[in-house]
Amino acid sequence: MLPQPSHHTLGHWLLRVALAWPERTLALLLTLTVALVLWSTLHTTDRDGALTLKQSAPAPTPTDLSALSEIVVATRLGPTTFLTQPDGRTVGLEHDLALQFGASLGKPVRFLVLDNLEQVLTAVKEGQAHFAAAAVPLSTTLKDQFSFTPAYQKTRPQIVYNAALGNAPTTLADLAGKTLGVVPHPEHLALLNGLHTRYPGLNWKSFPRGDVDLELMQRVFEGSIQYALSDSNTIAIAQNYYPDLTVAFDLGKEEPVSWAFPRITNNSSADPLYEKACEFLQGLDRTGNLTRMLERYYGHVNALDHEDSSAFLQKIVSRLPHFEPVFKQAQLLTTLDWRLLAAMAYQESRWDKEAISPTGVRGIMMLTADTADRLHVTDRTDPDQAIPAAALYLQQLRDLVPRRIPEPDRTWMALAAYNVGYAHVEDARILARQNHLNPDAWNDVKTMLPLLSTPTTYVHTRYGFARGGEPVNFVENVRSYYDILTRFEAPYRQGSIRSRPPI
Repeated sequence: MLPQPSHHTLGHWLLRVALAWPERTLALLLTLTVALVLWSTLHTTDRDGALTLKQSAPAPTPTDLSALSEIVVATRLGPTTFLTQPDGRTVGLEHDLALQFGASLGKPVRFLVLDNLEQVLTAVKEGQAHFAAAAVPLSTTLKDQFSFTPAYQKTRPQIVYNAALGNAPTTLADLAGKTLGVVPHPEHLALLNGLHTRYPGLNWKSFPRGDVDLELMQRVFEGSIQYALSDSNTIAIAQNYYPDLTVAFDLGKEEPVSWAFPRITNNSSADPLYEKACEFLQGLDRTGNLTRMLERYYGHVNALDHEDSSAFLQKIVSRLPHFEPVFKQAQLLTTLDWRLLAAMAYQESRWDKEAISPTGVRGIMMLTADTADRLHVTDRTDPDQAIPAAALYLQQLRDLVPRRIPEPDRTWMALAAYNVGYAHVEDARILARQNHLNPDAWNDVKTMLPLLSTPTTYVHTRYGFARGGEPVNFVENVRSYYDILTRFEAPYRQGSIRSRPPI
């Protein structure tokens, strides 16, 4: 992985320029900041997917699972499939599902990471992977070529544009003579080819090598292409990083998403790995684990509106560098990721150390007077006191959450407790259990919290009334800000703290 450039140097320069010419530099500020979002994607793997595919060895035929040494999974780079974070962690819904499947069989998983769906399906056809876990749509065309597992998600093709750079197209005729970008995707390309006879002015440019859908979104954001065709799940995530990215219209119907295995015919022997994959996904659905995994990646999508995202991207450059050393010192005290603490502080105060709410909470971390006293904070408007104290308080709350609750749900519940109080979160967990939901899953608990403000419910709880909708909004916004920061900002390693710039 290549080292990231110093964001402090960039921040200093941009801050000086912005102070001198604020009306000229806002667009530049946002553009340069958002451009960093793809750094981890661009520098964490060999980007020539075609070469990777060509050099990949055949995957062993899984006729006998007991003799299978590993499971080879073809996937593609992207925020919904497989992505490497700046700290080296690999994430993605498809990545997580495949690893759990391998663990259920006691087999290691090796990922064949490619550029696009076209390459992924080729890998399965040519026997270089056992199956594709790459957000493959279960379409009529592909169903004739592959065997699909039960669906675990849905998606639809959409046309997107940058609302800040042009008017919204309403039909395909509006795209005539314009640049429409697409990443090689068999269904998307077949859809465009079918529409071309009705709309002869419809033309598109394919980006086959080294581009993933998130990079395609960046091209639309920058204006190098005017429109793009992508799937709705990727677009929903991309809109956090590109606030002006807007869906113009759907280009096709919603389709289920599944794993794709080599085609099994009536005359061929069954694939035991395929049968186990079907059992695995059906089991995940029955137990609710699938819902929790989907919530991890999509539960906070669309929590921020356009203005929220735009303001946040600007303040990452103009305000965050001043407070960043303190957030990193707070990480040393607690082991909590400094970017999580920064996201929480932004939700609380927009990184304004003088902030004050109508209820009297104050400072960058919006501490109450009682909490500040307990944490020995003498001045809530002093970030050097407030940030470490709030971090310690959040860690204390997380320590109260039962340890059997897995991450990241345990942290989300601690954040909810930071906002509304741990006792009310426990009331919500009890309500979840009473309603036959999982009290250890944030996805279920967050549906119960708003009920704490309804008289028919809170009169029967131990701790009574609470504005339960507020902690849900708080947590989902913090998750969105944290997600953005983990793509923009490098993780902290001890010894790398820089001196803070003047504010």
